[in-house]
Amino acid sequence: MERCSSGRLSSVAACTLFGAVSLFLMAEAQAQSKVSSDSPTVQVSQGEDKSRPTDNLQGQKPLADFTQLRHDFGEIVRGQKVSFAFEFKNAGTGVLQIRSIHSSCGCLNTKVEPKDFFAPGEKGKLSFEFDSSHFSGSVLRTVTVDTNQVRNSAVTLTFSAQVREEIRSTPSLLGVGEVLPEYNKSWLINLPTALRATGSEKEVLPVSAEKAGVPSSALKQMVDSVEVKPIYVTSSHSSIQAEILAPQSKGKDYQLKVSFKGALPIGPLREKVTVWNTSRHLKELIVPIVGEVVGHVKQSAKYIEFGVVTRSEDVKRTLTLTSDRKDFKVESVTAELRRTDALEGVAIADLLKYSTMRGENATQVNFELRFPEALAAANQPINASGLFLVRTNDPDYKEVRVPFFGVLRQGEKR
Repeated sequence: MERCSSGRLSSVAACTLFGAVSLFLMAEAQAQSKVSSDSPTVQVSQGEDKSRPTDNLQGQKPLADFTQLRHDFGEIVRGQKVSFAFEFKNAGTGVLQIRSIHSSCGCLNTKVEPKDFFAPGEKGKLSFEFDSSHFSGSVLRTVTVDTNQVRNSAVTLTFSAQVREEIRSTPSLLGVGEVLPEYNKSWLINLPTALRATGSEKEVLPVSAEKAGVPSSALKQMVDSVEVKPIYVTSSHSSIQAEILAPQSKGKDYQLKVSFKGALPIGPLREKVTVWNTSRHLKELIVPIVGEVVGHVKQSAKYIEFGVVTRSEDVKRTLTLTSDRKDFKVESVTAELRRTDALEGVAIADLLKYSTMRGENATQVNFELRFPEALAAANQPINASGLFLVRTNDPDYKEVRVPFFGVLRQGEKR
């Protein structure tokens, strides 16, 4: 068993820890709320309004005069949703229009009230709600308001907050680097807790808790406890198991034990462990797990590019497959040709050749693209593309699909 710390993470994961956590957690929030978090721009105009003031006449100039350009929420607790409204007045002589609102992250919901156009002297407000679920420490965010002012049409509003955590994971992300599908290892993650936040508002259980299979006894504890502590844990993948370990002595933290039991799918590892707890504002603490699951087979290229092939010279390319399994072998090689009008009637055997050569630690697959005699009358270059299908005896790489590209031309190669 190994304790997880930033020093033990892979170098890439360690260097990009904060960014990876933010991206992972924001992706979770997007999936649940179906709201895009990629720097959203809100278009506020909603069709034609009969009560809309007339357009600005020559010489009339609107002016958005905000009472303040910055707001500080002070200290809030991670998971809280806080709101504020920036008030403004059209201090100009023309009709002021709020064209769009651009926020610096998907953590904000914004709207202009009571409408998006204002006659001279009219007042309005831009209200927003900030969801702090994916933040800790000092937070500074901006909202850019696009108006029809002649000068400085973009008005930037700023808010700040100091987000404290009732419960957190150390580290906040588990990076395992490159692992094999049968990866079998356990990690320990600390779960420091702080004083439980107070408040008069009614606590609400996340809908996701019941969907995740959290038992009713644990659900009851999530709102009845007077202290912050983890009470239940779930995993997004059956091959990744997790459990909560009680403190070994007074003053020690709870711990999260994450165990890999093999049978991981090949490809990017993007899983999570969820720690359900008794905090007031963040009852669903997510610990992302990132890495790359690689098989025993390595290939030297993801695709084959032949370039230009002429009648006078065939082009050969090589793909090398290596494996740490001594019984590894390539069982067959075939090809699928993307049929076009120019290649209609051309046999694959007249266009492509392939063979294999097995070495001590690797198997070499040789490919060849030729100019077929059936195209001897062609005057224009012809694109040839498709897939090579390399079948092996490795259970994780039963069929290696290798795209290929090439151009058939009558003249000499450039």
